[in-house]
Amino acid sequence: MLTDVAPATKPRQSRRIATEAAIVEAFGRLMERGSVHDAGVNALIKEAGVGKKQIYDYFGGLGGVADAWVRRTGIWPRLSDMLDEPLETFHQRPPMERLRMLVRTYASSLRAHPAVATIMAGEFAGPPELRDAVTAVRIRIWEEYERLFIGQRSEDKELLAIAMTMLSAVSYVGMRAKFEPNFFGFDLHDDLAWERVVGMLDHVMGRYQTGVDAATSHQSDSAD
Repeated sequence: MLTDVAPATKPRQSRRIATEAAIVEAFGRLMERGSVHDAGVNALIKEAGVGKKQIYDYFGGLGGVADAWVRRTGIWPRLSDMLDEPLETFHQRPPMERLRMLVRTYASSLRAHPAVATIMAGEFAGPPELRDAVTAVRIRIWEEYERLFIGQRSEDKELLAIAMTMLSAVSYVGMRAKFEPNFFGFDLHDDLAWERVVGMLDHVMGRYQTGVDAATSHQSDSAD
């Protein structure tokens, strides 16, 4: 009996693998084109040349397709893999230094993968199905930030506030670069202009860090 079932099962598995790959690749093409208004399930069906049932049977919906796209294409690498030093060294740095590194890493990732900005914009302007996809991708991105940094929130509410502000600012700038690159006179498609804008955010964090260091030094002097 096994010899009769196996040959029939193998082609079905191969067809499913090929169909899943076609769906994921089609989703990626939709994201690259950047039209969040045309990135729903129906658009994906047309782009991939598959049936709606396959999308839900294989992925559970558009959110599952988006999550598979992120995982399979590596379009959003783990932040820990993008750091230029071992995690042990990173965790030994003061929290503000870690935040500055993470903000720059986040900015670099958005710059390298503008299709991610299409998903992010879909939370505000896309069809309802795309919002599920946004949630799936955002969870994948933010769980890494939480692991590397946001755990400090219970210890320093001010640090959490500036972290959320800076990461939100980078998200906005990343979406502007994708859809409307003229930002206060800066052409975000230009490498130098992009670096200047990201450098401004880093400057703000640097001023905050200087103030924290000064306050800490003053407290130490007072204690002495």
